[in-house]
Amino acid sequence: MTIQDINKALVGSISVSPLNATEWQINTGALFQNGEEIKIYLINEKNNWYLTDKKTTLKYMNEMYDLKATDVKSCISAVLKIYGFAIKAGSLTARIIDETQLSNLVYSYIMCVGQLANMYVFFDKPE
Repeated sequence: MTIQDINKALVGSISVSPLNATEWQINTGALFQNGEEIKIYLINEKNNWYLTDKKTTLKYMNEMYDLKATDVKSCISAVLKIYGFAIKAGSLTARIIDETQLSNLVYSYIMCVGQLANMYVFFDKPE
């Protein structure tokens, strides 16, 4: 393996696929521990751009945690605060304010999902 091989393997590792006139899926190759893809969508609503997961993170978390438990809610809030993201109607949401920062936002989004999905490391056992 050479650095050229590595560069070739990484080129195009993130891609965008259109779903309809206002939605695209961002394909990153990032996976939950169960092997399912971490899905990220780019949505345009009234000339505002957002990243969203269409509830996939909370659905995954619901299988592992009691999402109504105080300690779980507190941990979720702390992770969201770190990244400046929000959960709206069950979807992890991040508004895109500056397109030049989009790649950083996508990577932060993946990290946020990863921290939320793997909160069990902070608890004695998954709920």
